[in-house]
Amino acid sequence: MREWNTPEFTLPGALRPAILVLCLVTAAAGAQAPAPEPEPAAESAGAAEPAAGPADPAQFDAAAATVNRLHETLLGVMQKAGEMGYAGRYRELEPVIAAGFDTPLIVKVILSRHWTDLNPQQQSDFITLFRRLSVATYASRFNGYDRETFSELSREALNRGRLLIKTELQRPEKKPVRLDYLMHKAGDGQWRIISVIANGVNDLSLKRAEYAVVIKERGFDALVADIQNKIKEMESGVTEPEAL
Repeated sequence: MREWNTPEFTLPGALRPAILVLCLVTAAAGAQAPAPEPEPAAESAGAAEPAAGPADPAQFDAAAATVNRLHETLLGVMQKAGEMGYAGRYRELEPVIAAGFDTPLIVKVILSRHWTDLNPQQQSDFITLFRRLSVATYASRFNGYDRETFSELSREALNRGRLLIKTELQRPEKKPVRLDYLMHKAGDGQWRIISVIANGVNDLSLKRAEYAVVIKERGFDALVADIQNKIKEMESGVTEPEAL
């Protein structure tokens, strides 16, 4: 397996320092800034929330089952990575990620106010594209096996009925990777992932900042083109993830 990193869309190198500065400034200014206007549920889907009261154990089990399915599938493709190849790993992961992640909600959060600027066809196409990016990222990065294991650490109830499933990717002779999954119960009653927090870094927040820069500087069509190119790079094996 390649060095694991948060499955996030990577911008051209010139924009990465700007994103880092944006994230650091936002974090540092948080305590001093005026209180923001209340956000709708979709806007705050990836935000940290105070713990709520105890949740129904059955709901915790259902949410954890979604995470376990993802982890079991990842281990399966890692163990047969060479035999399956990228295309085989993609096919194996696609239905699990489609069922386990609430991609429409994730996309609304990431695009924020830009979401309402899109027409229905653009919205539908971008949801499909982002799901392809998510599957491609996992298929590209989980491409080998070296006795890695996943383990659940704890479960936490959050406000608005959300749950946090805390897990860890354990790697022999390397530091473990902490993976916390923010879960919500979708309209069909299924528990789905809406954010992955890797070693304390919220991928939803990173993507939202990254995509906002691209849209502001180059427009929505440029963002779509960048994501399409990123997927092609992963398909061809060009993309090398940064070390954790």
